[in-house]
Amino acid sequence: MDNRHSVENLNFLHVTDCHLSNKTDYKEKDIKLHGADVEQPLRQEVLEKTLAAVADALEASGTKLDAIVFSGDGTIQGSPDGQLTLRNMLLKHFEKSGIDAGKIVATPGNHDIVSGTKPNTAERYRLFQSAWMTPGEASIVPFLDGIHDIGKLDFDKHVLVGTDRKWAVFPINSSNWSQIRLSATENKDVKTLQDFLATQTDPKPLMEALEQLTSYDMARISNNQLSAIKLLATATQDIPLRIAVLHHHLLPVSDREEFKAGADITNLGALRQVLLEHGFHIVVHGHKHHATAHFDHIYPTSRDGGIESPHRLLTISGGSFGPTSTEPDTPVRLISVKNIPNAPTCHIRNYEIGKAGQKIKSSELKPIQLWENDPASMGPISIYGDSVDKVYARSIQSIAKYPTRSIACTVEFESPGTCSFPFAYPYSGDDNERDEWFTETVKWWQQPTSRMDGRIPYIHGSRLKRFGGNIDQIERIITLLKSKEPTSKTIALVVDPGRDFGPKISFASFCLVQFCLRPNLELDCIGYYRAQEFNHWWPVNVAELRYLQEEVLAETQLKPGKITTITPYPRLSDDIRQPTKVAVPLIDQWVDSHPVRIAQIALYLADTSAASTDDGVKYWKRCLIDLEHATNGFHQDGNPVAIEGLQLLEQWLTAAHGPIQIVEALKEIRQNNEDFSAPQTNAKFKKWKTRNAQWLKKLQATLPTSEQSDSTSPSLA
Repeated sequence: MDNRHSVENLNFLHVTDCHLSNKTDYKEKDIKLHGADVEQPLRQEVLEKTLAAVADALEASGTKLDAIVFSGDGTIQGSPDGQLTLRNMLLKHFEKSGIDAGKIVATPGNHDIVSGTKPNTAERYRLFQSAWMTPGEASIVPFLDGIHDIGKLDFDKHVLVGTDRKWAVFPINSSNWSQIRLSATENKDVKTLQDFLATQTDPKPLMEALEQLTSYDMARISNNQLSAIKLLATATQDIPLRIAVLHHHLLPVSDREEFKAGADITNLGALRQVLLEHGFHIVVHGHKHHATAHFDHIYPTSRDGGIESPHRLLTISGGSFGPTSTEPDTPVRLISVKNIPNAPTCHIRNYEIGKAGQKIKSSELKPIQLWENDPASMGPISIYGDSVDKVYARSIQSIAKYPTRSIACTVEFESPGTCSFPFAYPYSGDDNERDEWFTETVKWWQQPTSRMDGRIPYIHGSRLKRFGGNIDQIERIITLLKSKEPTSKTIALVVDPGRDFGPKISFASFCLVQFCLRPNLELDCIGYYRAQEFNHWWPVNVAELRYLQEEVLAETQLKPGKITTITPYPRLSDDIRQPTKVAVPLIDQWVDSHPVRIAQIALYLADTSAASTDDGVKYWKRCLIDLEHATNGFHQDGNPVAIEGLQLLEQWLTAAHGPIQIVEALKEIRQNNEDFSAPQTNAKFKKWKTRNAQWLKKLQATLPTSEQSDSTSPSLA
């Protein structure tokens, strides 16, 4: 399968704000009784038990990890062993989940740098380097000022990319200016105070107090860091999902008020514009000790003050463990992004700190659709995408979630030409066979004439090109558009009130098509459907509209525009494995489009000694699979039944003096299909299936032995 059309799922563990040391307790008990001699466990002991339990839970569910994302503060107050302890825990417990050092993305928090050292120096990151940048076992780290050279950026050190290049994780350093001190050389007032305090009897505590007053914990992204993000993002512009990880927050994550110097990123506006311009979709951070997820809307900077469409960014904030009176203990969460790139949906599961003797507890947020523009709206659903695969996946996802909302789906094709079916479409077989089936089915529905007009009076092509028996509506539209003047009269009807509005008459769901000429001479095509089934029918409908659009473009020399489908009644088939009436039996389609194939089948059946590679064998096998699969289960939209094709095969096989028993079997199946044809009911289906199965078994015996082993496997899956 073409990798461009493949779908990938991403699973990564987010770990943040563990604040470990070999001395710090986890205050799990409220001890007020003196002499109780009850010890509090160390934080690192509690976290290790939790990580072990999470790893067991992942293994039990069969979940493999693609990455672990650490967003800072592995230590508490610069403890030298905290980050290294955390690294060793992660590698120890998640090796069985597929994690090695190269799949860990680590960025420093304000507690992870060496306090009092100057920004832009290697000394500042000494502890971070010893934990995460060991040669030969290094993890993915951000560009670090004072260590890395912006002119010699090593992509593989700073970005974790999925094996199919469907996602990438970019760590960003926001702690370069954390825990800095205002020195006497930088500020004359500090120098004056230091000189004065030096004259006092006991200057040490006063000097320490002054040092605390002149210490700052500032969050900032350096200019070199912003440039590095640009270079790395540009090198991965083909990757559809970009995730950034940093320690500090972009926006407030709770209603808790905080009085603190340097609480926010000082150049946050610049960072937000970089995230917007380079198409980031998710930001993961820590620092605030509050586990939550929300959308952040970033507006492009506008010199004239106008409001432009915002870029939507999912921001995931990580918790910590304490406990505290306001926040739950959630230092670890599993973040999964499914169905990349067509309809990416984010799932977040928060794990709580493990309690002695208890199973690990977790809670999952509602799935978050990353592509959906307005999840709160209850009006019509509007879906847009630059490929059929994307719109197909998003529409099915939306209808499952909101089955009673109208839906408008727009596809803007990347290149001109016919429309291929989505790779998720429920039809198996090799790619060539799938393409051939889909293309031929689309063309069949657009045929101006068919031998099945009497049985299926609403074939779209005959309605559009022989409306009322003699009106070619598409030719009329071409005539109107040749002037290249926009007009709203370029409408073609499929529904015919004179034929269709009688009692108990079934007519097409496809009601009308309109062509819209835009000022740039692009021709949009819009189809309206009174009801629309999406698993099977929608891709065929879009391909039909594309087919009509190409036909009009060929005569008018206009440019291809967008394809849009609109329906107030979208629905999903109860069982997508079953064919609906969209799957007109192959042998019936071939009566109109490829009668030679039926002739080849007849010649083969008249002489079964023919080589198994003969086209007759190939087409006969496909027909038998198709006929059998129609009997797999009763379908609410009706099961497709072959009649005209079987009748033609009977006639030609008789003319070729084929075996009488095969002719009789074909006749029995055809008559059984005619009896079942209309109206179809579940009770009639069971009888029809039983009778057809008997005769199909006899027909399958006509295949060469080498072809019989899988002839009964479904062609739809």
